[in-house]
Amino acid sequence: MSAILLLPGIISLFLVIRGRLETAFLSVYLPSLLLLPEKYNFRLPHLPPFSAAEYALMPVGIAALLRFVKSGSFRLMDTLVVLFSISLSISEIMHEPIIADGIFAAISSVVYFILAYMTGRMLIEPDFRLAVVRRIVILMLLPGPIAVYQWMNRNIYGIIGNRILKLPMDEFVDMRAGHGKAGGSFMASEIDGIALGITFALNAWLVFLYKRKLVGNLGKLFSKLEKFHVPALLLVFYLFLTQERGPLMALVVALLILQIPKFRKPKLITGFVAVTLIVGALGAKQYFTKYTNISDDQYDSVSEQARSALYRRRMNERMQSVAEMGGWTGWGGNGVPEVEGVGKSIDNEFLRVHLIQGRLGYILFVLICAESIRTAVAQLWRFQALEDRAFAGSVLAALACLWITLYTVYMGEQLPQFAFLLIGWGQSIMPRRTSTAPVAAFESQPKFVFRQVFE
Repeated sequence: MSAILLLPGIISLFLVIRGRLETAFLSVYLPSLLLLPEKYNFRLPHLPPFSAAEYALMPVGIAALLRFVKSGSFRLMDTLVVLFSISLSISEIMHEPIIADGIFAAISSVVYFILAYMTGRMLIEPDFRLAVVRRIVILMLLPGPIAVYQWMNRNIYGIIGNRILKLPMDEFVDMRAGHGKAGGSFMASEIDGIALGITFALNAWLVFLYKRKLVGNLGKLFSKLEKFHVPALLLVFYLFLTQERGPLMALVVALLILQIPKFRKPKLITGFVAVTLIVGALGAKQYFTKYTNISDDQYDSVSEQARSALYRRRMNERMQSVAEMGGWTGWGGNGVPEVEGVGKSIDNEFLRVHLIQGRLGYILFVLICAESIRTAVAQLWRFQALEDRAFAGSVLAALACLWITLYTVYMGEQLPQFAFLLIGWGQSIMPRRTSTAPVAAFESQPKFVFRQVFE
């Protein structure tokens, strides 16, 4: 029954061959990415298991990659993303006990790093920005009732996966304070929190457009919803259902960043926000150290949240030396040595990359983080049109939600695709051709897009 998960890939391939590349992205890939869990996967012979979203991404991503090669437009981030994927491939192939598993991991990394990045880099800007932002917001709002049901400790995605698709999935969710930690379609509360934070930041641009009436085709229903801030309120409500602090703290940072485009001197305000965040980070570090100063005698009497914070502190302290021992290529995904008091869950993507991919992967990951932020800030300062500057601020806020929270959780489920789609998008932002005019629907593409690329 799980073979039905091939259907998004088949539809996507058909649309791309027919020259409707943007339609495949907007109406097949994005719904598969944001509505279907990563665990909804199917394995073809001699290939790794791919999710429905990854099957839908392949035709779109390959076409975007060919368009990129034809354009001849290269940026530093393009090189960093390719090298990061190569770094993971080298680590997995070198250290996996079964070399075929390492090769499968390398193939998967090309899909959810490079193809997702190229899709964001080549398909959206500048004409389809509004359509894509609207679609992401709508798709992230749709699983809301499921999230409420997860908060009641029942997982509809797991029930469907187990009983209909015959996939091994849990029908319950993790508990905290007597309620389930809602994870939406991402099936993990903190990862879902990151996706909700990113969506909140992008939705802020739609609110900006509505208030200033810069774009006239948000749609009647969507305009009414934005008038009363319904999408933003629902996104925050769903974020609270995750019961995770990391995404909430990142959202506070995002709210500060979203104020920058409102001022006439964005450079000055950016400096003020940066100083505020540095001071806040130092204060948060001191609070975290005091909060996790828990003796063994006190461990059983403190809350689950305090124990979780203590685990993260011990993990960060004890695994750093293990990461350094891994050298330049790391330990691979299944080769990380076990350390007393630290489980298999590495709730820090920066540390996890250092452990798995070694110094090389870690340096590349930090450079990707820094370059994405640098590019967004430069665009925020450079753009003249208020609409473009506001969107650059929204992307910067979305990236802040991503990178801050990744210090407290691993990058799993659909998040690698969503993250690198956003990173690629951030590299391609350009002034809209008609900043105050309504945005047209996706233009129809000529047939046989693959043939066009080679002509």
